Amino acid sequence: MVVNWIKRQLAAAQPADLVFLAYVSFTGVLLVAVGWKLGPGLWASLTLTHVALVLFGLWVAGVPTRDRSVGGFFRDVYPIASVVYLYWELRYLAVLFADGYHDGVILWLEEAVFGEQLAMTLSERLPLFWLSELMHFFYASYWFLLALALILLYVRGNLRGFRSLIFAETIVYFGCYLVFMFWPVTGPHYQFPVIGGELADGAMYRWVHWMLEDGGSKGAAFPSSHVAVAVAVALVTWRVDRFVWALTLPFVVGLTISTVYGRFHYGI
Repeated sequence: MVVNWIKRQLAAAQPADLVFLAYVSFTGVLLVAVGWKLGPGLWASLTLTHVALVLFGLWVAGVPTRDRSVGGFFRDVYPIASVVYLYWELRYLAVLFADGYHDGVILWLEEAVFGEQLAMTLSERLPLFWLSELMHFFYASYWFLLALALILLYVRGNLRGFRSLIFAETIVYFGCYLVFMFWPVTGPHYQFPVIGGELADGAMYRWVHWMLEDGGSKGAAFPSSHVAVAVAVALVTWRVDRFVWALTLPFVVGLTISTVYGRFHYGI
C-alpha cells in the first residue's frame, strides 16, 4: 500500500518536486549512514527533519498545480523556500564527508587565470565608498532577486515560465549544495582580510557582514550559488519573459561583480 502511494505521488509530481525529493532523500540516507559522527542529538534531529521533508515532498507532489492563487503559489514555490534550512545544515553535512577545505586549489587557479587574487585586488583598486555601498547592496539583492523574478512571472500570469524558473533554480541550488558538501571551499571572506577603512563604515557593508556572520555556512564559497542563481534568473527570464529579464538584469550583473568586489567569492 505504501509503495503504491509513493508511486502515485511520484507520477503526479512536477519536475521541481522530483529534484527536491531526490536531494532530501539522498542527503537523508547519508545522514542515516554516517550522521552518528555529529553526536546522537544532532544526528537524530537532522535525520528526523529529512524524514519529514521527504514525507512533505511526497504529499505536495500529489497536489495538483493550480491557476494563480495564494495556495497555488506556495504549492509550486516550496522547494525554493526549503533552501534556507538546507543551506543552514550544510555546516554539519560538510563535516561528515570532507577532509578539509580546498581553497588552495582555487587560489592557484585564480592566480593562473588572472595573474592575481582578484577578490583582493578589485576593491583595492577601486576603494570608493559609494561603489562599496552599491556593491554590498547588489550582494544583498541575492536575498530578493529570485523572489522578485518569481513574483513578477506569477503576477503576469506566466505560470509556465514561473515553474521553469523554479525547476532551474532547484537544480542550481542543490547542485551547488552537493559540491559544498563533498568539496568545500571557505572563500576570500575567510582567506583574506575583510575590506577595512572608511568603506567598513557603510550601512550596507555592515548589514551584509552581519548577515554573513549570523547565517553563513563555512565551506559554501565555490561555486558561488549567488552567481549561479543570478545567471539562472537571467537565462530563464530571457527565454520566457523579456520584461522580467530587463527588470532583473541590472541586479544579475551587479550581484555577479559584487561577489568578487566584496571578497565573498573568488573570481574563478
